[in-house]
Amino acid sequence: MHDQATILREMASHPDEAPRKSFRVISVTSGKGGVGKTNFTVNLALALIDFGYRVIILDGDLGLANVDIACGLTPRFTLEHLLSGEKTIEEILITGPKGLGILPGGSGVQDLANIERIHLENVIRNLGRLEGLADILLIDTGAGLGHTVTNFLKASDDIILLTTPEPTSLTDAYGMLKALRSDEQKKIQVHVVVNRVSHEADARATFERLENAVRRFLQGSVSLLGWVYEDPLVGKAVMRQEPLAIAYPTSAAYHCIQWIAGSVSGLYLAPPHKESGIRGFLTRLLRH
Repeated sequence: MHDQATILREMASHPDEAPRKSFRVISVTSGKGGVGKTNFTVNLALALIDFGYRVIILDGDLGLANVDIACGLTPRFTLEHLLSGEKTIEEILITGPKGLGILPGGSGVQDLANIERIHLENVIRNLGRLEGLADILLIDTGAGLGHTVTNFLKASDDIILLTTPEPTSLTDAYGMLKALRSDEQKKIQVHVVVNRVSHEADARATFERLENAVRRFLQGSVSLLGWVYEDPLVGKAVMRQEPLAIAYPTSAAYHCIQWIAGSVSGLYLAPPHKESGIRGFLTRLLRH
């Protein structure tokens, strides 16, 4: 681990390789599966593109890599091919609707947190080129509290936690926050989105239950980023293998996501970490 950190510092010290602008890494997570996380991530990315940002999604779900499926795409290569040195970042990156970039993760996502030194410099140089290709990297994490998921979350600039009003979803969301709270080295910004709500009051009541538990038992805080209404058009878009933003851009659910994207733009404009950019992200990732 010391060797990895040393290599990162040395590479970051070269002025010709320094990032030219701020680069934001935002992870989207949930305490459990089945809350609509991947669909939300894809449509949030498309809404951010409409705001003028260049966005790439890293599909971080090991078992159920669904970002490409949600966009009706079939990748030939994954992050695994990058880590092995077989392919470059440009060769594994696929293009979705509106120019959305997608990095298929596969089992390579898990390996990213445990890069062998022999491959580290090649991976850093490749991932470093993301800063010339995008402004925001959205990580669609796997569900649950696995080691890879929590490492990605702790290394990100911001976290969007998706939950629903269901008691089991709230319980699992709290469990995720408790796991993140165990890392006292960094104050992690967590922004909550309540999905599949009937009314604004449902969203606010759900958030308040979660917020009260976090304040009382974890001595922490979370913020409400927004909510997404229950909408039958979401399911229809899934069956068409088209993002909601493309299939039903005037739907109630997508209007909510557009509103949330506006708030995320504000997060993006906030000051980044002291160690910013993709090298900062990798440095934080490799610490865990």
